[in-house]
Amino acid sequence: MIHLAPVAAIQASDTGVRPPAVIDTADDTQADYWAYRLSVTRDELFDAIGHVGTSVAAVRRHLGK
Repeated sequence: MIHLAPVAAIQASDTGVRPPAVIDTADDTQADYWAYRLSVTRDELFDAIGHVGTSVAAVRRHLGK
């Protein structure tokens, strides 16, 4: 039987690097990265962060992503 692993688990095991669990709003590179990953504008990202905080999981839930 074949067992599929999540891509994030494979990438993390190969590189040892995972995206942070929170968005650092002071870091423009992180804000751009998460806006791109979530397919939203920076303004939409910061609006979501204003409502639910900097947790990536909370922002995803808020945006429905």
